[in-house]
Amino acid sequence: MKKRFHIICASFSLLFVSLVVFQLTHGSIHLTWSEIGQVLTGHGSAQADLVLLQFRLPQIALSLICGICLSLSGAILQLVTENPLADTSIMGINSGASLGAVTFLAISNLHIPLSQTYGLPLFAVLGSLVGACIVFVQRRLQQPLQLLLLGIASGTLLNGIILLIELQLNQFDFDKLIVWISGDFWNQDWSYIAVLSIGLLILLPLTIRGLWASDLLTLGQQAASGLGLGVAGKRQVLLLLAVLLAGLAVAGGGAISFVGLMAPHIARRLVGNHGRFYLPVTTLVGVNLILFAAVVAENIFAPSQLPVGLVVAVITMPYFIYLLLHQSDRETI
Repeated sequence: MKKRFHIICASFSLLFVSLVVFQLTHGSIHLTWSEIGQVLTGHGSAQADLVLLQFRLPQIALSLICGICLSLSGAILQLVTENPLADTSIMGINSGASLGAVTFLAISNLHIPLSQTYGLPLFAVLGSLVGACIVFVQRRLQQPLQLLLLGIASGTLLNGIILLIELQLNQFDFDKLIVWISGDFWNQDWSYIAVLSIGLLILLPLTIRGLWASDLLTLGQQAASGLGLGVAGKRQVLLLLAVLLAGLAVAGGGAISFVGLMAPHIARRLVGNHGRFYLPVTTLVGVNLILFAAVVAENIFAPSQLPVGLVVAVITMPYFIYLLLHQSDRETI
């Protein structure tokens, strides 16, 4: 298994490098390696500087942040809830984060002493906590499809509130918000990316530590408790980390859906259920999925650009339908 794991990790790493190379050089404006080298050494043209430093490199950085956050968040949710359909977009967590971001944009016109660089990620994380509370407060809902339906219902409710707030915004904020909610890297400012990166660097070690011995959770609550694992406390910590990661991802890339659903399933099919193997592969799958979607979004209809979230949804929706039908058949049986 170790050899297989290393081969798969090397393959996905090579794919990541290939996508980065393609993203740097291709698009509505083609850049040669000579032009890229000139930009990186501080001698590039104004056009090359703008394209590389203000668009393509920030997109790669945000793809990395969002891919890591969404894939790990989805893996944790599926582990904690024992629900193979769990995902931040399905459970209403993304809608909660979006509501928090919309609320910040609405009250920012009141001249609150909090910049968008810090305020929007903070409100997105707080909103994701609200979305999670609406779903997971219903502890009596143990069946995967019941939890799924509650998540969809809460997401619909939160999206309705978002629409009401949107109608109160000015045209500039409204247009910006529409792009963001569709799932796109709307804020590519390096200071904003730095704030998200710091948040990820804080959460990632906590997540790795929280996932220590998490394989015992797959044995069931009674078996894990019998082996000495504090199941209730472990689940609460992991759930909190999953929600915080989701809020950070939504702050960076808007409402990108189904990455957290698809990446863990692909990883388990490739390397099995052992967390030591499938969690790193899950992360690599998530990062490559979002980066691939960003490449497609920028190039398929160039010079026009599609929202990254739309491309991700088109790629992952058939797999979600397959999982939904498969889960329905299992529960019927």
